[in-house]
Amino acid sequence: MKLSDFLKSPSSFRAQMVAFIALMLALTMAVISFYNQRLEERTTRVVNEYIREIPLATDLVYRSLSKAENLYDLVNQPGQNSLAVNSESNILHIFIVDEEGKIFDSTDKKDIERVFAKEYPEIAQSISTGDLRGDVGKIGGKQIHPLHFSITTSPEGDEASVQKSAKRDIYIVLSMKRLQQVKESAERDRLIAFALLGLLLIVTIAVFTKRITRPITELGQVAEKVAEGNLEYGAPVSGPKEMRTLSQTFNEMLSGLRSKRNLEELLQRAERSAVVGRLASGIAHEIRNPLNFINLSIDHLRASFAPKEEPSRAQYIHMLTTIKDELARLNRLVTDFLGYGRPAKLKIREIDARSLIEEVRDLVNTQAEQQGVTVNIEQNGHGDAKLQGDPELIKTCFSNLMINAIQAMPSGGALNVSLRPDNGFLEIKFADTGVGIMLEDLGQIFEPYYSTKDTGIGLGLPLTKKIIEEHGGKINVESGLGRGTTFTVTLLREP
Repeated sequence: MKLSDFLKSPSSFRAQMVAFIALMLALTMAVISFYNQRLEERTTRVVNEYIREIPLATDLVYRSLSKAENLYDLVNQPGQNSLAVNSESNILHIFIVDEEGKIFDSTDKKDIERVFAKEYPEIAQSISTGDLRGDVGKIGGKQIHPLHFSITTSPEGDEASVQKSAKRDIYIVLSMKRLQQVKESAERDRLIAFALLGLLLIVTIAVFTKRITRPITELGQVAEKVAEGNLEYGAPVSGPKEMRTLSQTFNEMLSGLRSKRNLEELLQRAERSAVVGRLASGIAHEIRNPLNFINLSIDHLRASFAPKEEPSRAQYIHMLTTIKDELARLNRLVTDFLGYGRPAKLKIREIDARSLIEEVRDLVNTQAEQQGVTVNIEQNGHGDAKLQGDPELIKTCFSNLMINAIQAMPSGGALNVSLRPDNGFLEIKFADTGVGIMLEDLGQIFEPYYSTKDTGIGLGLPLTKKIIEEHGGKINVESGLGRGTTFTVTLLREP
C-alpha cells in the first residue's frame, strides 16, 4: 500500500491494518528497549562494584606482602575503603601462593600452609600463570571468575638482592552471584513484561478484530433475514471504508428488491382489480334491471293498494317513499361504481351533517340493536354542523363508515360519532370499540377491491375516500388490534 493511498483513505481496512501492525511493532520495540535499558543499568552498577573492589583486593595483597600483615586481618574491617570478603560478597577469596604451591596467605586463616592445587583444584587447573581473565567455573556450587597474576617480592632493606627475592602467585576469586542475580531478575522481568505485552496484544487484537468483523456479522444477520424473505431490514453502514461500501451496495440491492416486490404486488393487485372490476361491472348491470323492476312495482303498490284511511295511508306512502329513496340511492351507487374511475358530478347544496348522520343511524339501528351496539352522536364546540356538499354522496360516506364500525363489533360495543366545527372545517370522528385492524392491512384499506371481510368487493372505503377528497376534505384512520378503530373525516364548510 502506497503512502499516498494511506493518506487518502485512512479509514480503509488496509490502512487500519497497517496502522494497527505498526502500533503493535512500535509498542513491542518500546517494551524491549525499556527492559534492555534497565538490564544495562543494573549490569553497569554491578560491574562498577567489581571494578571498584578489584583494585581494593589488589591493594590489600600489596599491603600484606609489603607490611607482613595477613589478609584475613585486613579484610572485613570497618571503614569506607575496607573490602568485604565472605560467601555473599563480590570477592569470595584472595590467595597468595608461594613457589612450592602452598598457600602463603589467604582471606581464610584455615587455608594457610595448605597445598593450593589440592584444596582448590578447580581454580588451580583452570587458570594459568599470567592469565588475568580466567574461565568461569564453580566452587562450592557457586559460579566464580578467578583472576591470576604473579609478582616477585624482595625482603625489606635488600631489594636489589635477587637471591632473596620470592615469586608469589596471586589468585583473586570473584563471585558471579550478583551478575547471575541481575541476569535472572532481568529474565524474570522480561518474561513478565512479555507476558503482559502478549496479553495486551491479545486483548487489543480481539477488540480490533471485533470492531472489524462486527459489520460483517451484522451484514450476515441481515442477509439471513433477507434469505427468509424479509426485505424490511437494512445493513448498518459502519466500519472500515470497504465495509461501508459493501453495506451501502447491499442496502441498494435490498432497495431494488423491495421496489421489485412492490411493483410485483402492484401488478398483481392491478390484475386482480381488473378481473374483479370486469366481474363487478357485469354484476352491476345485472343489478340495475331488478332495481328498476322493484321501483316500478313500488309505484304500482302506492297507486293501487294505498289504504283509504288518512293516518294509515300517510304511513304507507311514507314507507314506500323511503324504500324508493333507498332504491334510488342504490341505483346511484351502482352508477358511481361503474364510473369509479371517472370524476364524480357533485350536486352541491347546503346540508346538515348531523341530520345526515342521524338518518344513517336510523337505517343501521336495527342491525346495531341485534348485535348489542350502542350508537352515540354528540357535537362539540360552537357553531352548527352545516356545510356545502352533495348530500347523497356524503350520506353514502357516513353509511359506509357506520356499517363497517357495527360489523367490527359482532359481540357488542359502542360507536361514538362526534362532530366538532372549526374555522372553515367540520371534523367528524367515527370511533368504535371493535376488534381493530391489523397493521399490515391498515395501509391498504383504501385500496380498491382490497377487503378484510369474507364478503364484499372492497369498494366501500375507497369510494368513501374518493368522495371526501372530491369535496376537498381528507380521511385518516387510527387502529390497533383489540383497541378499536377511529376514522376521522375532515370536510371543508365551503368546498
